[in-house]
Amino acid sequence: MKKLLLAAILTCVVTSAFAQGTLNFANNLNTVRLTNEAGASFPAAGANSAYAAGVYWGAAGTAESSLTLLPAASGGVTTTWGGLSGQFLGGTATFPVAGGTQVSVQVRVWTATYADYGAALAGQLANPSERLGKGIVQLITLGGSGSPPSNPTSLVTGAAGTTDIGFQRFGILPGAVVVPEPSSIALGLLGLGAIVLFRRRK
Repeated sequence: MKKLLLAAILTCVVTSAFAQGTLNFANNLNTVRLTNEAGASFPAAGANSAYAAGVYWGAAGTAESSLTLLPAASGGVTTTWGGLSGQFLGGTATFPVAGGTQVSVQVRVWTATYADYGAALAGQLANPSERLGKGIVQLITLGGSGSPPSNPTSLVTGAAGTTDIGFQRFGILPGAVVVPEPSSIALGLLGLGAIVLFRRRK
């Protein structure tokens, strides 16, 4: 019985030792900085406490609505912003899965006074000036595999030789900002054209 118990404990220890998929949680390239509604890099450099950036994640293929926030204790949330506007520097995020595992991740940014993106979204309904935003859901093959463990995978470029989707810039916008879709613009122009034509006939 003692041998079985010892074997079970050792299995758990070995499993936990290798269940350390890692990600460099930073958008440290000039081409992927975050933006405001005018398309300029935002927030300003060194705006450390105003906004939080978080990693929402799940198994590869998980729907966006089912992604969960990686805890701050695991490096999944940062309020550290870099020397360039729109640049967050979160450091190494550690996931509760083995290195080399491909996962779905999404970066979301919100006003740091809220606990998470969901709370900020609810706050934006009451106060449209609140800013928040989220990027695309991307596939990332986590680092931390092998012995010694491989380096954390870059959020920006993913892991070399994989099908990872690279990080893309996105806007941190107040709720009052509505970006019209191309179809809405086309309908508006069609309506304007109809009005002009109708007035000419009169």
